[in-house]
Parts: sequence; structure tokens; C-alpha cells
Amino acid sequence: MAIRRIAEKIDFVGDYKKWFAFSLVLILLGLGAMAIGRLDFGIDFQGGSQFTVTDIEGSAGPDEVQEALPANVQGEAVVQSVGAGYEVRTQPLEQAESAEVRDVLAESLGAEVSATTISPTFGEQARDQALQAVAASLLVIVLFISVRFEFAFAMAAVVGVAHDIAIAAGIYAIVGREVSLVTVVALLTILGYSLYDTVIIFDRIRENTPDTGYNRQRFDAMINKSVRQVVRRSVYTSISTLIPITALLIFGESTLSDFAFALLVGILAGAYSSLFIAPPILSFYKAWRESRRPEVTEEPERVPEGGQV
Repeated sequence: MAIRRIAEKIDFVGDYKKWFAFSLVLILLGLGAMAIGRLDFGIDFQGGSQFTVTDIEGSAGPDEVQEALPANVQGEAVVQSVGAGYEVRTQPLEQAESAEVRDVLAESLGAEVSATTISPTFGEQARDQALQAVAASLLVIVLFISVRFEFAFAMAAVVGVAHDIAIAAGIYAIVGREVSLVTVVALLTILGYSLYDTVIIFDRIRENTPDTGYNRQRFDAMINKSVRQVVRRSVYTSISTLIPITALLIFGESTLSDFAFALLVGILAGAYSSLFIAPPILSFYKAWRESRRPEVTEEPERVPEGGQV
């Protein structure tokens, strides 16, 4: 009941400036981080060679791993700690060069070393396909909600989903996490979750919408009423989802941790947009659309010839 009482004091539509300002600050910070090159695309998108070093004999830090590399790749290589081992990334290497690096690391560190090489062309293709997948998902969302509700709801939902993606990408850039195909999978998962939460609210708005004509003040009050009716369900669902994701983020290995981090950010952004972004956008779009409708004027009654009515 505490959540409901708090929600009763919140004007989800009328205080839109606060909600939009908060999101805008996060998005601008993310764009700034991207502008200075903080968005780290992994080899899945850029191409390159990756060496996973595990079961190291004794103790070896990142500096020791870097020094163990052959001279021709030592300067450009990036060494990152991954669980109990290390991940070494370089520019794309030929098969012979990759085999040399793998053998040198295994011999110098007494470790198990696995190698993966992705060409820049394949990475570019993967990036394009990822963008196409996101675009296709947004298109399907528009079509589904337009059929299930109406186009105004679809536009508000797409803005909310785009908001979630922008926030997730911006936070990724701010913290400097690597963007991989796993991140794309997480983003697509976020699309589904955010849409689910938004549709619950929109369905209640549709149920509460009166059959009488449109009135801006009445419609906004009805949106606030609808959000308050389902806010507990939205909050409890988000909390229940975040608990296992947080555990996965804390205890998971590198790949699982990246996936969990993207989900964590995306679900928080999705819960926020479902309550504070999509409803005001729906209100604005409906008001804009109604303002463009031609005014209906009654045709004057015709008087028969001779002046007789």
C-alpha cells in the first residue's frame, strides 16, 4: 500500500518536465561518453584476435601477461582480467601469427590458451545485422500496438523503447564496458521487457478511456488514474526480475556479467520509461493529433424557395 500512496502524490503526466529532464541528462552524459570514444566495441563488431588465458601456473598479473606477448603485438594488445584468467585482444592476425602468440603465452605462463580471430568484414556485417534486428523489432512493436490499441499508443511505446536503448547504450559508454553480440541479445531482451511493462499500463488506459469525445484535461487525469492502478504490479515485477539479474552480475563470469549488466540497466530504464516517459508522450501525441482535426461545423439549414420552411 505504501507504493500506491506514494503514487497518489505523483502527477505522471503533469510533471513531465522533471521526468524528461532526468532522462535527458543521462542521455547527454552517454552521448558525451560516446563522443570521446568510451563506447568500446568488441571484436564481434570491429574484428580482431582474442586469446583467452586460463589455468596459469603460479600468479601472474596483467603486466606479466603483456610482457609475455611477442614484440610485434605487445604494444597494441589489450589485456583484461576475466574470472581466474585473462583475455588478450589484438588487431586481426594471420593464422601463423595467431599460433605464435598462443604458443608463446602457453609456454611463458604455463597456461591453457584458446584463440579466436574475427575479420573486420565479418565484424562490420555483424554490426549491420544487429542494427537491422533492433530496427525490425521496433517496426513489429509499432504494428502490434497499432493493431492492439491505436497508433498513438504505438508512438508512445516506441519513444519509451528508444529511450531505454539510449540509456543502456549511454551507461555502457560511461562505464566503459565492451559491446558484444551478447549486449545486442540483452538489448533485444530489454525491448521485450519494456514493451511488456508499457502494454500493461496502456491496456489499463484503454479500459478506463471513456466512450465520450476527447478532452485533454479528462484524458490526462485518466492516464494518471490508470498508472496508479497498476504501479504496484510494475514495481513488484521489476524488483522480482532484478534480484536474479543482480546475482548473475555479481557471481557470473565475464560474458554472463556483461549480459546481466545490460539487462540491469535496461530493466531499470524500462520501468522508468513505462511510468514516466510513455504516458506523457501518449498525452502529447493525442493532444497534437486532436488539434489537427478539422473542426466540424454544422451545415446551415436550407430554406425552400418561396421562403416556406
